[in-house]
Formats: sequence, C-alpha cells, structure tokens
Amino acid sequence: MKEFILGCNYWASHAGTEMWRNWDEKSVREDFEVLSKNGVECLRVFPNWRDFQPVWPLYDGRGVIREYRVNEDKLPENKYYLDETMLERFEAFCDIAEEYNMKLIIGILTGFMSGRTFIPVALYGKNLFTDPVALRFELKFIEGFVKRIKNKSAVYAWNLGNECNNLTDTNDYNVAQSWTGIVCNAIRANDPSRMIVSGMHGLSLDGPWRIEDQADYTDMLTTHPYPYFVPHCTKDDFSSMRTLLHATTETKYYSDVGHKPCLVEEIGTLGNMMCDEETAAGFLKVNMFSNWAHGSPGVLWWCANDQMMLETPPYCWNMCEVELGMLDRNKTPKPVLREMKKFSDFVKGLDFELPEATVDGVCLLTDGQDNWGVAYMSNLLAKQAKVNLSFAYASKEIPAADVYLLPSVSSVRMMPSYRFKELKQRVYEGATVCISINNAVISEFEELSGLRINDSKTTYEEGTFEFFGESMSYRKSRVFNLTETSANVLSHNGNGNPIVAVNEYGKGKVYFVNFPLESMLLDTPESHKTNYYKIYRNVFAEKIGLHIADSDHVCVGITEHAVNEKQAYVVIVNYSGQEVKPNLRINAAYKTEKTVYGNPDCIAPFDAAVIKVSKQ
Repeated sequence: MKEFILGCNYWASHAGTEMWRNWDEKSVREDFEVLSKNGVECLRVFPNWRDFQPVWPLYDGRGVIREYRVNEDKLPENKYYLDETMLERFEAFCDIAEEYNMKLIIGILTGFMSGRTFIPVALYGKNLFTDPVALRFELKFIEGFVKRIKNKSAVYAWNLGNECNNLTDTNDYNVAQSWTGIVCNAIRANDPSRMIVSGMHGLSLDGPWRIEDQADYTDMLTTHPYPYFVPHCTKDDFSSMRTLLHATTETKYYSDVGHKPCLVEEIGTLGNMMCDEETAAGFLKVNMFSNWAHGSPGVLWWCANDQMMLETPPYCWNMCEVELGMLDRNKTPKPVLREMKKFSDFVKGLDFELPEATVDGVCLLTDGQDNWGVAYMSNLLAKQAKVNLSFAYASKEIPAADVYLLPSVSSVRMMPSYRFKELKQRVYEGATVCISINNAVISEFEELSGLRINDSKTTYEEGTFEFFGESMSYRKSRVFNLTETSANVLSHNGNGNPIVAVNEYGKGKVYFVNFPLESMLLDTPESHKTNYYKIYRNVFAEKIGLHIADSDHVCVGITEHAVNEKQAYVVIVNYSGQEVKPNLRINAAYKTEKTVYGNPDCIAPFDAAVIKVSKQ
C-alpha cells in the first residue's frame, strides 16, 4: 500500500516555540496521546535554532571578535556549539514519538517561525545565505544534530527548516540555489539513508527561490497553501470550488514542474475569523481526498494545538497564530482532527494502491505572465470541464501530449523560439494547442492560427460573444483586430471581430482565444460559477469522449486511475460546501464493479466517492 502521510505541524501545547526551554514531558505525552488516537501519524517538528545552538560572540578591544562561546560566555560542550541539554530533550522527544508510533519530519534550521526570527546571537545582522560565519555555524549545526539524532527510529525525514526563504532577503537565484545545495549536501553527508524534504513555501518558476532548484537538491517538494497568504486565493468563500482547489493545484504545479513528489506540508484556514470549525473540517476533508487522488504523498495540518494562552512572541504579535490547532486549549479534538481520523481509517481500510491519475493535457506556463495565477485558473476551468492537466515550464521543456494549453500568453519573451518550434512541430504532427492571448508577440501567427492581425492597440476593451449558444463576456487591455484567412471562427464579438477560432495546422489543430481568459478570471469573483469552462470542453472534446466517467455538475472533479487495460478506479470529488448530485455518466464500454467509498449519486458537502469499474 502506497503511503499517504497524515499529520500536523507540532509545537507543544504548553509552550509553543518555547517548548525546548520550558520542557514538559508530561504535556508532550498528553498531546501525543490524543493526536495518535485520532489518526495523526506524522509530526513536522522544529528544534529552535536559537535554543539548540546558542552561540555568542566575545569581543576584545576595538570591536574585534576574540572567540565564540555559548549562552553568553560558557565554553561549548561540543565542537558543534550545540546545547547538550536541548539535544537530550530532543532525544527524549524522539523516544516519546516512537512509543506512540509517530513519524517525525525534522526542520533542522528552524530560524524562522510564525513571523519571528529565532537565530543565535552571533548571527544577528548577518546574511544567513552568504556570510562565512553564518555558513560555518549552519554546517556545524547540521553535522552535530544529524549525527546525534539520526539513530532515532522515529525520524522519518529531514526538513531544511521552516520556510528558510524567510531567513534573509535575497533576489539572486544563484544564492538561493547554492545555499540549498550546501545544506542538502551537509545533511546527506551525515545521513544518506533518509529523505530530505524542502520545507519552503512561495516558490516560483523564475524568481530567486525556484521550484526547479529545490527539486534538484531535495527528495520531496512542499507547499504551504494557506488561501489567506497565497495570491488570488481569497476571492471566494472557503467552501467555494476556487478556494478548495487551491492546495491541489499548487501542489501539482510544484510536483509537475519539479518532477518530484510534493507534500502539502502546512495547510489550514487560519482560525475562526476566516470560517467556522465545521467549514474548516470540510476544507481539510476535501483537500485530503483531492490531494490523495492527484498523487500527493500526504497532508499536514497547521498545527497541533491552539495557542491562545501563550504570551511570548510571535503569539502576542500575530493573532492569526493562536486558534489554528487540531486540539483546543483543553486538548479536546476539534472537527478537523475528527475528519483526519475518518480519512485515516478510510486509507487504512483500502486493499489497493491508487494508481496515478490519467492526464488529458499539458498546461505550458510561459515567461512574462503570472505563472501561478494562470496555472490556478487553468486548472479550475479544466476541473469544471472534467479534464485533468499537468504543468510544465515552456522555457525548460515541452512534454509529449495530445493537447496543450498556452494560457494568457504575454510579453515579447513568451518562450524561446526553439521551444516554440518544438511545440509547433508537435501540433503539426497531430496534437492540439489552445492559445489565449494577453499581449504576447507570437511569430508566424497567421500560419499557426489562420488569422491575420489587421491592426492592434493597447487599450481597455470589454464585450460579449456567443459560444455554442452560451453567452460570455470578456475584458482585455490589448486589442487585436483580426480577419480569418484559414481559421474557422467559432465566435465573434459585437463588432464582428473573431474571439474564438480554430485552425488546422498540419495534422493538428490550433484554437485561438482573443482575450486572456485565465488571467481575466483571477479578478473575477465566483469565477467557478461562470461558463467559460465550456471553451475547454470544446478543446478537449476528443479526450472527454474517451473518458470512463463524466458529469455535468461544475463543482465536481473526476480523476481516473487505470489499474490495467480492463479495470480502473474513479474518484469523484465534491469541491463545494453543498450536497451535489453529479449525474455521473459511465462510458458504455464500462460497468461499475463496486462502490469503494461514498455515494456517487449524491455526494455530501466537501466529500467524495470512489468507484471501481471494469470493461464490459
């Protein structure tokens, strides 16, 4: 059975980030007792860097550092400048975890947590990614800590730390990449037997902290998909399809681009100012089903305990940090923990490993656009169309596929010409591509699209059009006035300008959408209630015709998982806070063999159904 990690991020209920200074084994055991009984099998935990390596500089005259000691002026107890008492407490912590069959993902360099920096005094004011003194002590910390703790059986994986891209500012991807390599290599040198999990959030395709670079050095990528903090994710309710698809989309985006598994390492709703406890539980439930269906290795909630009684920073700074637990202040399970228990029981009761989901096409992300936002909206439209996408960075690769999306392309540097030629060749040989345009410059445009640009200008325009009997509207800031040469125009606007067209190109097809469909929807409230997904259904019509299952309900997502040529599992997820009747249609070539979970005819809010089908 393929493992699906279920758990949470952990700071002790009695002390939060001060737990190592204020060690209380009894309180930790009480936490573990309740968590382990309720389906929590994995904890992400944090040796506070400030406490474990309390290095201080000692100065002689004229501001010159004479030597380094620990805890102000004490000689270090080991060459790593690690505090022996803290190490002993962490060893005891590991032993308790083993007693309760808990796996630990350990964030080694935890110097940033919940909006506060926790670093040794000796490193104040230093660039923690480039300063030689900082790097020296980081390497000492890693070597000493990993050597000491690696023999503990509860250790499941090493984590670079918590959101280490917040430790110090850098705008240079060379710095971020080099630092990541230094830290990962140091961990592997001391324990080559365990995985290294990234621990980063907010990665990108071309910024300083890149998905590709993290994937090069770590064994598992991570997302921290809080709707409140991630761009474009708080436009709608927590119970809306748009919000509920966020974690799955971001996690798959990282995994596909990086070619590594991606763990939902922190997820949560950030307390009762966002939604009530029942909605938060539903939010977790649908994300467990959805990420399981899309191949993520697991989901960890933030965090184990409510922390309302704590008065030290960061808890007295940030009110959003105190009501996030799976346990309340009395260590009573909250609805989110009860849902994790139910899902844990479901996964453990399965007698099969869910195969990878079938992919219908590739969403190619390009330069000059909001890559994350465009990916997010592309996946929302695809899910509504009952299509499953993978993601790729067009500047790096063009994976083999039958259907490609080039969504909301922008700028004169959309993608390298040799990659574009490669894509055109794939289409010429029989693939389909759908291009929606913002303000990109596309070479050989007329040959590809069958449309001639008569004139163009940068100005705001909005309008409406009909698409196979459906009325739709558009907004754009770059206007292309077109004439069809070989294209079949499917929709015109009120001025007769082509809005959606399709052209034959060799053996393939090119769809052209004359407005930035996906980026337009980023600023459209309740975009999941619009009918734009029908454009995608038209583009993917041949693929959809081969599907095992289909549904007309816009808030239902379907993944298909082939066991062999004759058998498959189908997962139907309700991405909404309302009960839905999906009106599931099974391909005539298949029959439902059994219902594994739920009711495919009527799916409860935030819930799912799983069926097994076989060929007739």
